[in-house]
Amino acid sequence: MLEESEVNCATCGSPATIQNDTASRLKLATGIFSGIMLSLGIVLELLQVGVILVYVVFLSSALSAGRYVIPMGVRGLLRRRLDQHFLMASASIGAMIIGAPAEGAAVMFLFFISILLEERAEDRVRKEIQSLIELEPPSVVVKIDGAEACVASTDVRIGDILVVRPGTRIGLDGIILTGATTVNQAPITGESLPVPKSAGDEVFAGTINHEGYIEVEVTSKSDETVLSKIIHLVEESRKKRAPTELAISKFSRVYTPIVLTLSILVGLVSLLLNMTINEAAYRALTLLVVSCPCAFAVSIPVTMVSAIAGSARTGVLVKGAIYLEKASKTEIVAFDKTGTLTQGVLSVKEVCLHNNHTRSEILSVAASLETMSEHPIGRALVAASSQESLLVPSPSDFTAIPGRGVTGQIENTEYLVGNRRLLTENHVPLQSTADHSCGAGTMVYVAQEDEHFGTIILSDTLREKTKLAISKLRMMGIRTVMLTGDDDNVAREIAEEICIDEYRAELLPHEKQEVVRELKESGVTIFVGDGINDTPALVEADVGVSMGAAASDVALESSDIALMKQDLTKVPELILKARKTMRVVRQNVAASLIVKAITGVLAGLGFLTLWMAIGIGDMGLTFAVIANALRLARKM
Repeated sequence: MLEESEVNCATCGSPATIQNDTASRLKLATGIFSGIMLSLGIVLELLQVGVILVYVVFLSSALSAGRYVIPMGVRGLLRRRLDQHFLMASASIGAMIIGAPAEGAAVMFLFFISILLEERAEDRVRKEIQSLIELEPPSVVVKIDGAEACVASTDVRIGDILVVRPGTRIGLDGIILTGATTVNQAPITGESLPVPKSAGDEVFAGTINHEGYIEVEVTSKSDETVLSKIIHLVEESRKKRAPTELAISKFSRVYTPIVLTLSILVGLVSLLLNMTINEAAYRALTLLVVSCPCAFAVSIPVTMVSAIAGSARTGVLVKGAIYLEKASKTEIVAFDKTGTLTQGVLSVKEVCLHNNHTRSEILSVAASLETMSEHPIGRALVAASSQESLLVPSPSDFTAIPGRGVTGQIENTEYLVGNRRLLTENHVPLQSTADHSCGAGTMVYVAQEDEHFGTIILSDTLREKTKLAISKLRMMGIRTVMLTGDDDNVAREIAEEICIDEYRAELLPHEKQEVVRELKESGVTIFVGDGINDTPALVEADVGVSMGAAASDVALESSDIALMKQDLTKVPELILKARKTMRVVRQNVAASLIVKAITGVLAGLGFLTLWMAIGIGDMGLTFAVIANALRLARKM
């Protein structure tokens, strides 16, 4: 038997991670060695040491860095797909042949450094994903026959009981059986404040138990948790490239052969201008180096992946760069009402008094009969009476009438609580709600025998940040639309309260889809729904955004972008992030084209050396676009 104090689940790095770290350290060591040899060669050249020794030192610098460049260039040549590796290998070897070993070594060394910069950028994004993976503990403490044991997460079955102590991560998704605590859910929802949790509440793998001892019944296997699905979708998102990214990729495949041809032409023209073979070759090689498409090729992928990784850290799961690009062009955002703009929970809004009866009398009668009901309306009426501390008598002879309401006796008096049809079918004269300043909403009629003495108006409760989100979208110049199955009066009241641009009421799910199709004709449209009954509209929209995806498998699967937390302000933040991402893409592409054009002309005219070409036109530019892109990896 294990004592509680003895149960300690240790973790360690995976073999794949260790192998990657070893490869990275080896590449870094290679770069350092190449740089040292390049520096030594320059010093020996300045000291006018033997030419052969200097050449050998420069060659060792070029070959050490070239072990990661030359083979890739050769493979590209064999596949008839010339790339930057082929260009740089050709330039370095050519410089060595024409008697410029320092430049040849510098080209290879600095290009290798630019490769390391690209890999560091990709590593940073991979580490963002890896940090998500590491949130899920590889082992957990499980109760087995009354004792505690440390087992691998993959061996835990649905229904097993996890023991989670303060300060530890919750290993798997589940429901709290005993205990109460606060949980940091930032890895899943992006929420900055701990969330109170007690028996019956759902908890997620990777979140942190702050202060209380809890026991959790497992509801998902290790490969089916919300966290594991997030990791999978973020990794898959890298395959869904944006149209701009695809266009640049196609252009890069044509660009390299064009550059190679231009370099040869520059060399030939230089020979016609009575330059020596070495001078002509040097000028051609300089153009070859300065035109290398490294920065151009890396500018968009690094930008997009950085933005996706940064968004995931804030609880916004983007399933591909294509959806970021579409979101940046958003002109219309359509919202489902119930469960999206509102909480989907009814509450008492108004009580209309008839025939000199009081508010407390009406509510207490309604709550009395509805205590026996499980209907959402009944729960709202009971909650209202509890909030107002009303005395609720116990009913007798209770009867639920489907589609109508309930009837029952209180102290031998017959009461009816339900919709209009319930009263009319029982021949109870209805008082006009219009005469009593009753607002729009779900009407619940209360009658005593044949007297209608009150009408309760229920309405759905707005989410806390609904008005703020709509306001931000309108300030951004985006048209906002509400779609709902509620009647026109209810829809109009909600629309006016949140200041939404327009609304469409009394819609069935397939009709919401038709409205979204219509809206798309006016501009790029985002539809925001709960991901369950709104699936047709989510699929129809240019970008489907689901809310509260942490609690819904359907939401994760049916939408293009998933908000893990039910926070509507994430929608304008998402659009701003997408716009910023595309600005960075345009900045990087423009910078690459402008710098390449200027340095290319200077190289062709002979105003640039190979040193300057690689330092400014390649490595320097690559570093600049990567640094610009990595800003997007920050949280929103």
